[in-house]
Amino acid sequence: MPATDYDVTHPRIKRVLDTALGLGGILTLGLFCLILGFPLDDARRDLVGLATRCILGGFVLQEALRFLIVRRRFALLRSRRIEVLLATASILEIFWGDALIRVLQQLGSDLAPATITLFYLGGAQLALLASLSLRALRENRWLNGRTLSPGLVFTLSFALLIVVGTLLLKTPHATQQGISWIDALFVATSAVCVTGLSPVDISTVLTQHGQWVLLGLIQVGGLGIMTLTYFFAYFTAGGVSLRNRIGLQDLLSEENLSHVGTVLALIIVFTFGVELAGAFLIHASLTGTPQAPDNLPFFALFHSVSAFCNAGFSTLSSGLADPRVQGERGFLSLIMLLIVLGGLGFPVVKNFWEFAAGAVKRRLGLRLQAPPRLTANSRIVLVTTTALLAGGTLLLWLTEFAFGRGTGVVAAESPWFTALFHSVTARTAGFNITPVEALLPASAALMMFLMFVGGSPSSTAGGIKTSTLALAFLSLRRVLLGRRDIEAFGRRLPDDLANRALATLLVAMGFITAVAVTLCALHPELPAADLVFEAVSAVGTVGLSRALTPQLGESAKLVLVVAMLVGRIGVLTFLLGFITRRQPTGLRLPETNVVL
Repeated sequence: MPATDYDVTHPRIKRVLDTALGLGGILTLGLFCLILGFPLDDARRDLVGLATRCILGGFVLQEALRFLIVRRRFALLRSRRIEVLLATASILEIFWGDALIRVLQQLGSDLAPATITLFYLGGAQLALLASLSLRALRENRWLNGRTLSPGLVFTLSFALLIVVGTLLLKTPHATQQGISWIDALFVATSAVCVTGLSPVDISTVLTQHGQWVLLGLIQVGGLGIMTLTYFFAYFTAGGVSLRNRIGLQDLLSEENLSHVGTVLALIIVFTFGVELAGAFLIHASLTGTPQAPDNLPFFALFHSVSAFCNAGFSTLSSGLADPRVQGERGFLSLIMLLIVLGGLGFPVVKNFWEFAAGAVKRRLGLRLQAPPRLTANSRIVLVTTTALLAGGTLLLWLTEFAFGRGTGVVAAESPWFTALFHSVTARTAGFNITPVEALLPASAALMMFLMFVGGSPSSTAGGIKTSTLALAFLSLRRVLLGRRDIEAFGRRLPDDLANRALATLLVAMGFITAVAVTLCALHPELPAADLVFEAVSAVGTVGLSRALTPQLGESAKLVLVVAMLVGRIGVLTFLLGFITRRQPTGLRLPETNVVL
């Protein structure tokens, strides 16, 4: 809500407060980078804590002054909800901060008071920065006057997040002995694009602090920075404009504009709820095992987020092929479940939840105006996902075990479980329980197909998406059977969907070919098949590699950085972000035939 809506009586005072708030934001950004990127001794930590409390105290004071200089104070409270909540939290910390730290220390006995203090300071600064940034974006007239396509805005958002992630990974606190700019850019891109490829061993190169930074990049990249931005803007900064809501509608694949807020809430609640539940179950499944990984709570949270976001990063040097977890069926089953849930897509989750809730209400005898049903989109996604998982498992078992030799301890003991895990993880997750480079050529080719398809639309997964593959098969069925329309589950699908599916297939195949050819030209000494595998993995944001990523030069790494970014956004969406569409003229050229 603009400032004029709550009737400011002293505009000069408001301008001074806005200026002070902007300066406080700059100081907060500097302190946040200092805490996040540099090791602090006790004296510097106390100094940063004092500075943070002073800034928060000034923030509380200027919010109180704003409340005094307006007439319509309830309107002010509605428009500045996040600021009021942050001011309240700041007051509690200023007066009862030490007691709060003692309580948190008792709840988490493994955390030192200094660590808890740093987490609080960083969280408070991050909340303040998010509030200031979102309000600045909403009130910026130049940005509001631009007509940027959703694809271009999405691309710029990911690029900005990658730059921030690269800078954070270059700070002294993030790595053990430093990291090159190219490797920092590569790892940040891989995390933001939830790919999982890495030229360095993150378990030894990154510190615990650096792994937290990596986890944050995975989380924001998995959800999509624009989804998070719109979520906070919608619920904490007075909503979004109609034009932006239309763009958000396209981003979330939501047909009803009035449901955008509901979908945003569902995305955040579902994501964090599943990740926390997954972390709890992973922790429980590995507790008491003979060789449980070190720092089990962080290990459980990291792998839950990485699995749900389909990122494929692991804090173990050998990934999930590490002997400490390679044979833990319960843990690996949880990883597969999180991967599938993250790859279904939020529209399907929302529709399935409504369908299940409607079924429960009917069982209870409650009356429903319009009983919810599974949409054609949900059915197509569920059927295609099931077919790919089951078919991939069967074919991998045939190529690797029935006709091949099989690899790894787990593979020898449970070939069906290993085939199932590889079928799931090839759908853009990137985890592995056996060495990928040891897979037979037929298995590697099959996994490239699964990586190319990926997950479902509006999910954390990449690839061309399951619905695109389904539309291609439905179009083929129409041609083979001589039908007039594309049909599925008693519904007719528009021809425009088939055209978009075909365009997505052609553009994605062309882009993968260009990336693979470029890699082969840059590294003629490396196996061409492995380079093609690397290209498909990068564009599909999968993260599986045949032990090739660390061998690539800087030019090849930059090629993969672009491939991961374009693959995460979608090749067709990326191109449409830079192409200006022509306005239809209403004229059509004479029709002719071409020999096929």
